[in-house]
Amino acid sequence: MIRRSLSHIHTLGTRLQGRRCFGNIHVPFQDDLDPADADDFNLLDFQHYKESKDILEYKQKLYMELEQETPEENAELQKYTELREPVIFVSKLKDPYLNLAIEDSIYNDMPIPDDDSKANYNRLMFYKNWPCAVIGKNQNPWKEVNLPLLNSLHIPLVRRRSGGGTVVHDLGNINYSFMTTKSKFDRFKFAEIIRDSVNKYPDLKYKLKVNERGDITTVTQSDGIAYKVSGSAYKLSKGKSYHHGTMLLNLKLDVLSKLLTRDERKLGIVDSMASINSVKSKVINLELDHQKFIDLVSDGFSKNYGMVEKEDSSQKEKDPSCPEEYDHNELFNLTDFVEAYSDYARVITIDEKTELNQKIYDLANELKEWKWKYGSTPKFSHELYNEKFGFTIKFHIKKGAIIDKFELSFDDITNRMISTEKIEESFEFLQQIVETQELQYTGSNVSGFITNDMISDWVGQSIDGTM
Repeated sequence: MIRRSLSHIHTLGTRLQGRRCFGNIHVPFQDDLDPADADDFNLLDFQHYKESKDILEYKQKLYMELEQETPEENAELQKYTELREPVIFVSKLKDPYLNLAIEDSIYNDMPIPDDDSKANYNRLMFYKNWPCAVIGKNQNPWKEVNLPLLNSLHIPLVRRRSGGGTVVHDLGNINYSFMTTKSKFDRFKFAEIIRDSVNKYPDLKYKLKVNERGDITTVTQSDGIAYKVSGSAYKLSKGKSYHHGTMLLNLKLDVLSKLLTRDERKLGIVDSMASINSVKSKVINLELDHQKFIDLVSDGFSKNYGMVEKEDSSQKEKDPSCPEEYDHNELFNLTDFVEAYSDYARVITIDEKTELNQKIYDLANELKEWKWKYGSTPKFSHELYNEKFGFTIKFHIKKGAIIDKFELSFDDITNRMISTEKIEESFEFLQQIVETQELQYTGSNVSGFITNDMISDWVGQSIDGTM
């Protein structure tokens, strides 16, 4: 489907986002004549003016230059992702795995202009997800997220294919993804476009700025804090790049805080030198309607990347057969017509009726797999301390999130609820499994091989809330 809801959308076999309406485009004189003009200047014939064959052919040429062949209305998504023009995609789907797979497909299908071309085939995508926690490609979920709480609320964990920190999604925020060539990559450029586009809105509660990290924040408030409203992540590959982020519009910030807060006394200390840690920031909601945000940023995208490069008249080769240089557009009064097409981006809506190819579903399924979500974590250790029983267990996790080994240590106390020998005995079966099998590091896997029920439940709950 192709969306019509933006305020500046034109129709010509497709729908385009731009700044002008065709109502402002007219043939020479025709709309300006009145009966007095006809009598005074003998211009009656112009009231029946019809464009000449030359003008019609010239307009058709402009159509061909400024518009690519339009796919059918119900064409599969890939026919739009391969268009050689700037395109805006708005997903109405809420599945986080599917939206990330669609984003990846749009990125992979995006053509790359020739090096000497001034054309751009940039992409912009918007989507919202059901509640989920999204970690970066190189992050450790045991360290970044309160996994027991996440699992108890049945909120999915998602690992994206780009770097960056951990974010929480729900229907109160909007996600954006800007795609361009690798040579045009600039971690600040699109954040600045968002800043400038949104700041134009007169009823905006908080004016925005871009900080030195490329994050979008409020300007410094009366309490001296510039609150973060959007963080970013990046990916560069195959001659392309994308910059995507999450804009906090009306997110449940109390839930976000709890999901991203770990009490190490209860959930243990995770030591993961090889993984990337999130940078903690104070956040706030922008309190802007999500459709208004889409409209504002889409307009900024169109103004910056929908522009068709105009030919430099100083570089034109002189036509010896023509005594004077002239502008075809001005001569034929087609300036409005050309300008209406000089600043646009096609807008494609993705919903349940959109035909998605199998590779998108395959990628979404890969993102759901434990092997990707947890098994991609760099090696780490997880140390749990049980104050009640006076001992510590430290798990060493290798590539694939497989338990490499574990070790027990005991407090120097005399009056124990459970003896040291009994505690060691309760881990013997787990020791055998770790030495002979590739045991994935989950609470249910580990606790299932611990023979003391109280210790078993504690370990499973501390790892990820599963037992």
